[in-house]
Amino acid sequence: MKIGIFTNVYKPVINGVVNSISALKQGLEELGHEVYIFAPKHPDYKDNEKGIFRIESLKLPSKEKYRLSLPAFRKSLKVIKELDIIHTQYPFIMGNYAAFFSDVYNKPLIFTHHTQYEKYTHYIPFEQEITKKFTRWIVNDYANKCDCVIAPSESIKKMLLNQGIRSRIEVIPTGINLEVFGNPNREIIRKRYNLGLEQKLLLYAGRIAKEKNLEFLINSFKLILNKKPNTYLMLVGHRTKKSYLINLIKKLHLETKVFLVGHSNAVQNYYGAADLLVFSSTTETQGLVLVEAMAAGTPVVAVDSPGVRDVINGKNGLMVKESIRDFSEKVINVLDDNKLRKKMSQNARKTAGDYSISKMSRRMLKVYKSV
Repeated sequence: MKIGIFTNVYKPVINGVVNSISALKQGLEELGHEVYIFAPKHPDYKDNEKGIFRIESLKLPSKEKYRLSLPAFRKSLKVIKELDIIHTQYPFIMGNYAAFFSDVYNKPLIFTHHTQYEKYTHYIPFEQEITKKFTRWIVNDYANKCDCVIAPSESIKKMLLNQGIRSRIEVIPTGINLEVFGNPNREIIRKRYNLGLEQKLLLYAGRIAKEKNLEFLINSFKLILNKKPNTYLMLVGHRTKKSYLINLIKKLHLETKVFLVGHSNAVQNYYGAADLLVFSSTTETQGLVLVEAMAAGTPVVAVDSPGVRDVINGKNGLMVKESIRDFSEKVINVLDDNKLRKKMSQNARKTAGDYSISKMSRRMLKVYKSV
């Protein structure tokens, strides 16, 4: 089978969508299928994998590496005509091109709903309530034109149904590389930051951005330190703004307790070094980092939200309402109970075992064949 994946972002950008595409491509190719990625061109980046078609693009007026694709598919039309499936990762820009080729060449159109788009409208400088409604209308209109919509979790499927999406919806989470995330180097990070085994380490992984609710996490950590002064917090991920969180960290006098690590290509080692993953985002569709951490045997305390509640079951971690006091108390309880944390670690690994790239790719292949 020949599968074409249309996306607004791909390498060198690193985020959850890119990781999802990369994992799916790997899994489908291992099953013997041909996968082609259609993504914006980055002038200074050269692909080192096969099947990538770069579309001419313009740089967006921001510091991010995101680019706007132009309708210039002349070099890739021959391949597009031969595709069996067109699978888009976005409902706009490249998603529009995917829908166009689906109509012109009579190809099935699949759409993965990766993002709660209306919760990211603060990046658009217009009246927010109108922007949210318009965004929801765009997504619904697009989804209802598709042969199938992929939801990364059951809670997102329910959300899409409540929004009025009538197309068939299938739940298929992103697969993870269990070999990589299940075998972290547990000592390397603690040695790098001079942290002994008696010192507790909390970890957040993901983009360092407003929609990730990190002010909540920093304020919770301040309360945790009142009871557990020998505790540290690491934030691993790319910052959308260089100064983001710095002022809050200084205001709370946490400069020696909070490490802003930046992006890491070996995030599994940070998972392995941590006693606990702490997660405050309420905008996730799956919470992929939760599963990655669990593969490393790291239990989770997270704010209850869509995506998160599909992964955490009380045995592999804890879900907490969005209360700084409740969140900090739950973290302290887990840190204080070594027996509980060890049991949660074992259950976390069991949970992660259900999210292998192979299993998720086979589920996606069934959907492809059905349409």
